[in-house]
Amino acid sequence: MALLDGLKADQLSARKSNDRLKADLLTTLIGEATQITTEEFKRGVTEVTDEKVAATVAKFLKNTKLTLENLASERARLVEAGGDASKVDARTTAAETELAILASYSPKQMTEAELRAAIDDFRAKTPDANVGAIMAHLKASFGGQYDGKAASALARG
Repeated sequence: MALLDGLKADQLSARKSNDRLKADLLTTLIGEATQITTEEFKRGVTEVTDEKVAATVAKFLKNTKLTLENLASERARLVEAGGDASKVDARTTAAETELAILASYSPKQMTEAELRAAIDDFRAKTPDANVGAIMAHLKASFGGQYDGKAASALARG
């Protein structure tokens, strides 16, 4: 089953069970993942691939983690000022739930050792490969399964 089909099935299930948080999150995720921009359409892209859905999930995960960091800072500021942090706590709980939901749709991430092994394997097969070629290989073979910054650092090293 394609990732998008799984999201749609889970969205319907969440709606039937009145899980508004999950249903709303998946609705937004599906909407963003299925948008085909004008530029993509001009290049002939007419269908949504699992890679695009996974990239959208990764984007949502990153944004949710940023939200949690900001909420932690806001909570610390409120507590220090003697304010009421109950609303921030409620939003933090919701964001943590969103993070757990999104993580369940994210592809398994490669460990640093696995990433290093993939890069070393590619270098062994293509000794004169530059960083760009290594990154292109990683994207084609392991798209969405690795941290780009870590991969770039390993490819340069």
